Amino acid sequence: MSTQPNKRRRNRRGDFDDVLLPESSALAQPPQDVQRHTTYEASASAPTVVTRGLVRLPARQSRTDSDNDKDIPLLSSLHSATLAPDDEGEQDSDFDMHWIDSNFVVDEDVEAPEKKTRTGATANPLLYWGKDINVYLRELLRLEGPADLALQCSCCLKSFSGPTQLLYRCCECQNCSLYCAACLIENHSSEPFHRIKEWNGSFFSPTTFFDLGLRVQLNHLHGEGCPNPESLLGGFVVLHTNGIHRVNIDFCNCTRVQPRVVQLLRSRLFPGTTEYPRSGATFALLEFFQLLSFMSKISAFEFYQTLLRRTDNTGTVNLPDRYSTFLRMIREWRHLKLLKRFGRGHDPSGPSGTRVGECAVLCPACPIPRVNLPEGWENAPSHESWLYSLFVGIDANFRLKRLKTSTDERDPGLNRGYAYFVNDTEFKRYLDTYGEVIPDDISTCNNHDAIKSASIRGGKGIDASGTGKTECARHDMKRPVSVGDLQKGERYVNMDYFFLSSMGQNPPRHVVVSYDIACQWGRNLAKRCTIYPPNPYTNLQIHFLVPKFHLPAHRPDCRFNFSFNYTPGVGRTDGEAPERGWAAINNVANSTKEMGPGSRRDTLDDHFGDYNWRKIVIIASTFSRKLKEAIKYRAEQVEAFEAFDLALPVEDTTEWTRVVQTWEADGTQPNPFATAYENVSESRVRLELAREDEAELREDLTAAIHEDVPPSRLIAQGLELEDHQRVLLRDTRALGAHSTDLQRSKILERSNRLLRKLEAWAGIQVLYMPGVAALRAKEELKGGAEPSTALNFNLWLPSAIITEGGAADAKYLDYEWRLRTAQAHATLLEVRRNIILRSMMFRSKDKYIRGQRLLTRSQALLLAVEQRIKAAAKKYNEIRAALKSLNTATRYSGWDTVLKELNDSDLRGLTADEGGFGEGRRNLSWIWSMYGADAVDGEEKQEALRIEWCKARARAHRWQEECLLLEEEMRRCIAFFQFQARRWEEWAGSSYDHVRDGSVTIGLRAYAFRRAALYRQLVVSCSSEWATLPSVHEGIGAPNGTQYRIELH
Repeated sequence: MSTQPNKRRRNRRGDFDDVLLPESSALAQPPQDVQRHTTYEASASAPTVVTRGLVRLPARQSRTDSDNDKDIPLLSSLHSATLAPDDEGEQDSDFDMHWIDSNFVVDEDVEAPEKKTRTGATANPLLYWGKDINVYLRELLRLEGPADLALQCSCCLKSFSGPTQLLYRCCECQNCSLYCAACLIENHSSEPFHRIKEWNGSFFSPTTFFDLGLRVQLNHLHGEGCPNPESLLGGFVVLHTNGIHRVNIDFCNCTRVQPRVVQLLRSRLFPGTTEYPRSGATFALLEFFQLLSFMSKISAFEFYQTLLRRTDNTGTVNLPDRYSTFLRMIREWRHLKLLKRFGRGHDPSGPSGTRVGECAVLCPACPIPRVNLPEGWENAPSHESWLYSLFVGIDANFRLKRLKTSTDERDPGLNRGYAYFVNDTEFKRYLDTYGEVIPDDISTCNNHDAIKSASIRGGKGIDASGTGKTECARHDMKRPVSVGDLQKGERYVNMDYFFLSSMGQNPPRHVVVSYDIACQWGRNLAKRCTIYPPNPYTNLQIHFLVPKFHLPAHRPDCRFNFSFNYTPGVGRTDGEAPERGWAAINNVANSTKEMGPGSRRDTLDDHFGDYNWRKIVIIASTFSRKLKEAIKYRAEQVEAFEAFDLALPVEDTTEWTRVVQTWEADGTQPNPFATAYENVSESRVRLELAREDEAELREDLTAAIHEDVPPSRLIAQGLELEDHQRVLLRDTRALGAHSTDLQRSKILERSNRLLRKLEAWAGIQVLYMPGVAALRAKEELKGGAEPSTALNFNLWLPSAIITEGGAADAKYLDYEWRLRTAQAHATLLEVRRNIILRSMMFRSKDKYIRGQRLLTRSQALLLAVEQRIKAAAKKYNEIRAALKSLNTATRYSGWDTVLKELNDSDLRGLTADEGGFGEGRRNLSWIWSMYGADAVDGEEKQEALRIEWCKARARAHRWQEECLLLEEEMRRCIAFFQFQARRWEEWAGSSYDHVRDGSVTIGLRAYAFRRAALYRQLVVSCSSEWATLPSVHEGIGAPNGTQYRIELH
């Protein structure tokens, strides 16, 4: 027996092949080996027994070539068991296994099945299918004729006799039998929408049941005729999933008569009009299109064109045009399904009593008072109250615009604020009153697009320039009555209405609002709310934050004061949920922009509802994945914080704890995450050096060697010329083999101009640094007759002289050191800015770019930015090399711990995109932790340590909060589903005295029971999925009594 039973042998199938394949005739004496095999014992009265064992393979006799051509049976004599290789289902019938003896089998317990190896047909199914193309093709052609069937009816056995007695075949039924007209009609009396063909003696040609005379009787049981039927002249047009049909329909006109609309609906046919309907659609078609539009975002026009081609793909048949009827029916169907799902048929007030936002699919994990919050949550202590906060995100989307194609009078909405879009009538009345009263604030932060676009219209012919919304920021679900149109960009007056409308839907007291311009929008929101009609703002405690991806584009103070990473009680929320929601709905923008206002709102309402429901369907697995991740990272970040804290002086960390806790309690206090020191800039260093030169001249401490160029300016100009050389070298290398004469001439002219500047500068340099002349002479002798160019001109700055073992004036060394240090910081700043630009371009490309031409152009722009990043990184490393040379003489300490070597792996973004990690689990590149060139000693070093300590503490706290938030949200989900189940069970037990039709009452109760069972099933699904998850109250970083966040001091 193997000494390592759990270890997989390498190339096990290959070992089998070496011994078993007939082609292995070269192995006259196959080596004995020990291999696994599996025995399956199956019976009707007991479960299948699987036994794994080891097989010793003895040498087998060789076979002749003639034997290879014979079929070799599978092993069938080993205790009547079937031997299967570990690749179950892939037995090779060409293997001769008769020599295997049961005495060589040793039973062995196997704990887990081994991984299957995909070989043969399972690895390349398309290649194997290619061998049978002719088989498939012949069978398809076979079905074009009667096949092997006799030309007679399969029921009455009447034979085909030309035009007088035709035979027919149904294209929808599974069997391909032939029938006469009478038998076909009898068999399809309940399937009038099947497509059929008739055999004309040469081929099958399309025909219809309408032509054969099949009639459909409404309002009577199947097979029961009406004594007084009423027929439609010309038939009734029905849209079905397999095409457009004309059907002979008989309406009931006897004593059991019902309105024609009712008769059609009871037959699962949706009438195209309410009076004298002559066309309609099957329920199956409307359900299919609704679901297909959710998943594929197909337009109604494309779907209808598909129906036309499904009916006739030759263009030779004149089909009835029911496109406008289909548009009307699908819109009515969407509205009816909305009312049905939210119990409007069960409520005595009916559809007319529907309240605002009542038909929206609510987020089960968000806190909803009187639904899924525990009793006494309003008075919860401080260590629990933060768990009952509502997180909402605000954003606008300018792809969901609408053209001026209709008006509300011609195309009114059916929902009227029942779901996600606000009531358009009230919204327009609000805009008429306050649209010109509320001004657009001037930004005090960076130049944000949302503020710039506030006064920009969508363009000519645009009725709505986009759409704004407020949604759940943690679970990415649309909130009730929180979506509306933008008429003139992202104006505050619009976004205020959507937010306040959302806050009117039973929110808890504390709300965390995420908005990409929250630093500007929230500044005067309270003041604006005093101007608006009565609203819920005064009852709320609002905390404004900026989404994580958008935050780097803000001013430094905003990055600290509006950060999710540093704000207590928000867990690992990123605030970017609105962006993800827009990405899912953008594909319907092309089809909805040409709809009327009401149609567009109702259609988007339906899509938003489906989006929310799909989130609920996967909510069990979503929370399961998130909680496992949160517990893992909580342990990592808590341990990292403890280790960092242990390495620092206790008196420092104790003071930092006090400072950060004070700021968390009162945001007006000094922010411990902010730095008080600015980065070193080249202009500031040059100004300082110029003042020193001026002071020296004024005190006559040195004579002026050159009237216009003092020594500090000489070194600064040398660094500028060095930059010009880099740019020229880059552009010269960019010239390809196919560059034009004009391009080469421009490069040559630039090179000549630069060379003249270099020579003029060198003439002044020798006045201050006479030894350079000897170095240049030596360089010329070494270079021979090679002419001097702008690219090979050596500047011989002090750092280069030191590198060659020469000596330079200490003052000049200090000048270059200070200028180089500032230059290094400026270059790192350039690197960071270009990396941020690259991140934004990636985001913009994924969000907006469509089409090959624009994609190609965006790729070119991204390549250009990438080249700028690499060029700046190369420049920085060259500057650092110069500083390293200077340091051999200046002996500055600690500089290399700040200005580190820049590797390619360091050129990664600040945020969680570009394949990196976010703040909570990041390994931040050192380029984002710069606080100044001298941040190595004294107060600046202390500040750097404090900031990193605060960040480590914040990361640990956010993951600890995330675990508790997820636990509370999971509890809320189950409570929400239980609430909904009880609500539907109450409806199931209602008497429905307002309904006078007993069959309708039974239907109401049946639907209520079905909905209640659905929510009970969701409770079971979530409970079983979450039952095996690790507890958030155990492990590293788990809460300790009322202390749910780690505090070491």
